[in-house]
Amino acid sequence: MTTSALLITALPTCTQPSKENPLTATKKPSGKTVRVYGSILVQRGTLIFLGGMRSEVVVRQKQVALFDSETNEGYQREPSQTRMNEAGKYYEGGGRMPNPLLMNIREQDFDRVTVKPMQDIEGYEAAQADGSDWIGHGYIEFPDDLDFWLYDGQHRGGGLNWVLDRHAAFGDFPVPVSVTLGLTEDDELKEFYNVNNFAKGVRTDLAWTLLRRQAQVDPDLADLLEDKGQEWVLRGLDVVEHLKKHSPIWMDSIQLPNQKKVKSDKLTIMQAQFVRSLRPVFEINLLKRATPQEIGTILDAFWEGVRRVLPEAFEDPKHYVLQKGPGVIALHRVLPEIIEVLRGNAERAGDPDAYERALQGLKDLSGEITTDEGTIRVHGVDYWKSGPEGVASQFTGDAGRKRLYINIRSVLPKPTEGLTI
Repeated sequence: MTTSALLITALPTCTQPSKENPLTATKKPSGKTVRVYGSILVQRGTLIFLGGMRSEVVVRQKQVALFDSETNEGYQREPSQTRMNEAGKYYEGGGRMPNPLLMNIREQDFDRVTVKPMQDIEGYEAAQADGSDWIGHGYIEFPDDLDFWLYDGQHRGGGLNWVLDRHAAFGDFPVPVSVTLGLTEDDELKEFYNVNNFAKGVRTDLAWTLLRRQAQVDPDLADLLEDKGQEWVLRGLDVVEHLKKHSPIWMDSIQLPNQKKVKSDKLTIMQAQFVRSLRPVFEINLLKRATPQEIGTILDAFWEGVRRVLPEAFEDPKHYVLQKGPGVIALHRVLPEIIEVLRGNAERAGDPDAYERALQGLKDLSGEITTDEGTIRVHGVDYWKSGPEGVASQFTGDAGRKRLYINIRSVLPKPTEGLTI
C-alpha cells in the first residue's frame, strides 16, 4: 500500500463538514512566502512551472473564473457538485491524482512571483527574450495570498476542498500542478478553450460563447473561422444577442451558458441549439452579407407571424414544442422558402403581417396520437403540444426533424405559386 493510501484510509471521519464554497476556500494568509521546487520550462517564450504542492496550499491559492451570463465575465462552466463529491470520495478512499491541475498566475500578479532557475541562467533568459524554448529546474516563491487561476481540473480541485473539509490531515496530500506564469486573462481563456474543446470537451454553448469573445479581440481567429466555413457560429451568437435584447418573443426564451433553469422561467431552448437552427437562414443568398441586426429583425417578424397564427403556444411555451428544438429547427428550415414567397408577392421580409398571411396553413397541420381511448387526430396548436399529447414532439433525431419540416412545408404556400412564366 502506498504512503498516500495509508494516509487517507487512516483519516478519521468528520461528521459536520464546513460549508465553504466547493471551488474556492476563504484565504487565511499568514504573510508568509511559499517556496515550491520543480521543473521550469520556457515554452515559446512563456514560463511554465511543473511541480507538486500540498493540497492545503492548492486549495488556499486556487481561484475559478465561472462564466456569468449576465456580465459576460469569466469563462468556466458551473461545476457539478456530484462530480466534486465523487472526486473527493475517491481521494478520501486512497485514490491518486496523476494528472496535474492547470493553473495560471496572471500577468498583473507576475511581479509578486520569484522564479529561480538553478542551471543555465543565460539560456533561460535568452529563451524568454527571443521566444524560444528551454528546460531546467529550480523553484518559485510567492506570497500565500496570491491567486492561482485554475483553468482545468475544477472538479478535482473541488474534490480537494471536499476532503479537506472533513480531514485536516489531507492537507499534506501532494497535488501535481502545471502553472503558466504571466498569461493575461484572455490568454488564459484561450488555453481553457483549447484544452476543453480539443480534449474532453466543454458544453457547446459555452465553448461557442468563449470562441466569439476571443474572435472579437483577435481578427486572425475570425478570418480563420471564415476560411474554415465556421463563421456561422459567430454570426449566430450575434443574432442571439440581438434577439435577447430586442425580441419580445425570444428575449426570455433562449438559455445562455451557465444560466440555470427554474420553474417560473420561460426558457425553452439552449443557445447552441438555436444557433445551429440558423444555418439554413444564413445560406439564403440575400442574407449572406446581412448584419445580425437585419437577420434578427427578419426572425422577429417571422416568429411574430407564427405567434399570431398559433397564439396559445406562446402563452404557455413550455407546454408546446414550437419554441423548443423540434419547432425552431423545422421552422427555420422553412423560412428561406417563406421569404421567397414574400418576395414573389412584393412583400417585405421584415413585415409580421406578411408572415401571418403566409403561415395560415400551420392551423391545418394534423396528425395522430395514441391515448388510453385509442388513436385520435389532433390539429392546429394541439399538434405542437409537448409529450405524448402532441404530434410534433414525436419527431426526434435528424430523420424526425426532416419529416416534420416536410409536413410543415406541405401546408404552406410554395415559392413558385403565383410565378408568371
